[in-house]
Amino acid sequence: MIEQSKITSLLQNLDERTKELNCIYGVDETLNDFDSSIEVVMKKLVEIIPSGWRFNDICVAKVCFEDIEIFSEGYKETELKLSSKILIDNKSVGEISVVYVKPIKTEKRIFLPEEVNLLNTIASKLSNFFLLKRLRQTIKNLENQNISQLSLKEDNVYKWLKDLNLSDDEIKKFTNIQIKFKKGETMCKQGSLTSYTMLLTEGFSKNYLEGVQEHGFNFSIVKPFNFIGLSSLYGSNVYNFSGSALTPCNVYIIENIFFKKIILNNSDFAQNIFTWYCNTTERHLKRLSCIANKQSLGRIAEILLYLKEDVFDSNIIKGYISRKDIAELVAISTESAVRILSELKKDNIINIINNNDIEIVNDKLLKTLSLAG
Repeated sequence: MIEQSKITSLLQNLDERTKELNCIYGVDETLNDFDSSIEVVMKKLVEIIPSGWRFNDICVAKVCFEDIEIFSEGYKETELKLSSKILIDNKSVGEISVVYVKPIKTEKRIFLPEEVNLLNTIASKLSNFFLLKRLRQTIKNLENQNISQLSLKEDNVYKWLKDLNLSDDEIKKFTNIQIKFKKGETMCKQGSLTSYTMLLTEGFSKNYLEGVQEHGFNFSIVKPFNFIGLSSLYGSNVYNFSGSALTPCNVYIIENIFFKKIILNNSDFAQNIFTWYCNTTERHLKRLSCIANKQSLGRIAEILLYLKEDVFDSNIIKGYISRKDIAELVAISTESAVRILSELKKDNIINIINNNDIEIVNDKLLKTLSLAG
């Protein structure tokens, strides 16, 4: 038979996990309220968060975001404090803390490992919330300023959208909100909530899966007249990848509710969108097959051809596609990518011009290397 002490310990552990789950559910529900102000959301959070901790009757919380600080009732600083940073683009924008306001006698550590993970999870959710809140405010400001009117009948964006069988009224709604990103800025964040799709019309960006220790996997270089985030249209309402601007970029923001409405009512547009999506998925699968079945040299050759034919439509691959970007497109180390590119240059298959631009000199041999793998 199981000893009574073990049963008691097991029940206590289950009780703690239940409190943590209920806390997370409460946090998620609160963070889905984008209509309330940041202050209102933070006030709700500091009342919910202490409920997830063991000694919740003497636990208080504080949430700081930029110049806003919100405390739960009875908050005071003590040595029994646990904190976690709130990060946006790897920069600290705030902090979340829980504090026990009275001394505690316990055989275990003051804060359990599960409680540390809980606070870090809440901090991550807050980061995504504040990031999306900022973007929604930017969108609202742009709508109010009305700075994104297209010159219809003359604009390339209009012509491209017209070819997708959108009406003039639908095109106006598609291009109602315009945002510009600087080089290096995050355009979307893996795991963050989203309610819109982006249409890139100027500049180049990259989509990538975040890894550990700054190692990720670039699965797409996005050129003008491509959608970003379409995979979240009918799936979960979060980004499954991150995206950043390789050059200054111009995008139009399209609310998913409106996007779905057009697909439902405009069958010609729906067919064009699904054709575009299927072609994009086919290219992604082709590159994954390359990574799975080819050696490093064959992968590099394949990706150089992809950049030449699908991205730039030119023998010149621009230098803003860094060596690190190329390495992450083929899932090898940057050092290995640099070494292979140097060998290709030595064999006069490619040339390096303007310091960083890559010129494909021997297209035929590069294709042979790609096929040989």
